[in-house]
Amino acid sequence: MIQTVFAAIMAKEKIITNLIAVCPDGIIGVDIHGTVVIFNGKAAQLTRRKAGDVLDRLDIGQIYGERERARRIKAAIYSEEHGGSGRLEGFETSIVDSAGKTVPIRLSAVLIMDNNTEVGSVGFFHDMTDQKALEERLNNLSITDGLTNLFNQRHFHFSLADEIDRVKRYRSPLSLICFDLDRFKDCNDRYGHLEGDNVLRRVGTLLNTVTRSSDKAFRYGGDEFFVLLPETNLNQATITAEKIRQMFNDSWPYENGKDGSNPRVTLSIGVVERKEEISGDALVKRADVAMYAAKFQGGNKVVAG
Repeated sequence: MIQTVFAAIMAKEKIITNLIAVCPDGIIGVDIHGTVVIFNGKAAQLTRRKAGDVLDRLDIGQIYGERERARRIKAAIYSEEHGGSGRLEGFETSIVDSAGKTVPIRLSAVLIMDNNTEVGSVGFFHDMTDQKALEERLNNLSITDGLTNLFNQRHFHFSLADEIDRVKRYRSPLSLICFDLDRFKDCNDRYGHLEGDNVLRRVGTLLNTVTRSSDKAFRYGGDEFFVLLPETNLNQATITAEKIRQMFNDSWPYENGKDGSNPRVTLSIGVVERKEEISGDALVKRADVAMYAAKFQGGNKVVAG
């Protein structure tokens, strides 16, 4: 009896309608044909669409950007995997606003039934834009060296393993450049660690300038760096390595003293192309050997292994 009275009051006072209007998430309801019949203010804000242009006019597929995505979401509501059949809880997907921009959302939805017959569904659309941006920033921080703005050692091992797997499948070339800085300790001792940090930043800027979008450059640790070059053979990688060496030399800001003072920092570079290595470690070992060969020959040199 209490429930019946409560339901009657809710209907009479339009409480549900008011709750929909003030809900902090977008609420979108569709009829059995997929036409939008509920569209609150937050939904209008989220989609950058006016309610008058949407209600009883727009198909939900246009909100999602494609009808196929709407079908996949409907199938998820029917399944038992996301909160039970007939409902959806915390399902991550995306919509497309009126300007064509993709907006990440977390969707919770439920089927609306009348005498065991489906008549439509209502969904809560929670904007995930800020959260996804934060997740991306945190992920970038976790894989980026803060001093040079290159990728870090952790991401190097992940990326190398991924590239090794890829070239095994497609039989495409893969090369690796390994280098460190000659006389970097002397530079630190003479000019101080702050200037040493500036030298490392200069390397980061140089690598971000020289490398292609498909390449990845890493500060492995200290003054050791790697550059991973997919779809690149040994000859092409050697040309890139020589370009890196020459550009670094050209950017050195200090003059060498005639008495040997002001030691010039240069690069010892090893370059290898993947042969039959089944692991990234084996490729790194060959690159290291080539790099140390360059250093043994006096530094400021590229050695292809």
